Amino acid sequence: MRELLARVKAMLRRAQLLREESAHAGADAPHRRLTFGNLIIDVTRREAALDGRPLRLNPKEYELLLFLAEHKGRLLTREFVLERVWGWDFVGESRTVDVHIRWLRQKLEKDPGNPVRIVTVRGGGYRFEG
Repeated sequence: MRELLARVKAMLRRAQLLREESAHAGADAPHRRLTFGNLIIDVTRREAALDGRPLRLNPKEYELLLFLAEHKGRLLTREFVLERVWGWDFVGESRTVDVHIRWLRQKLEKDPGNPVRIVTVRGGGYRFEG
């Protein structure tokens, strides 16, 4: 019974998020872009570019980048990111987030070993700085 309730609550949260996102998208201009210096995320076209060159992101990398960008400056735990980007029904480990963050850093950062866009907060999670 507890598992059923947890699943129902998760479904309701996801439905609420979808309603909020669709209401937010309807209020925006037809073409929505997020700009962070030389990084541009074209939400309408589901593309990202760095220094004017398209980034080759797989779908999950794009979703993760967009999620981080929409929560710029906020500390996001692995578990929160995993639930929101991969979904509550994802079967796997939270380290999946770490791997995808590493891949994004390789594509976004000048020095992936010393990231400035996607920062790790020790014991907390990640923070997108733009």
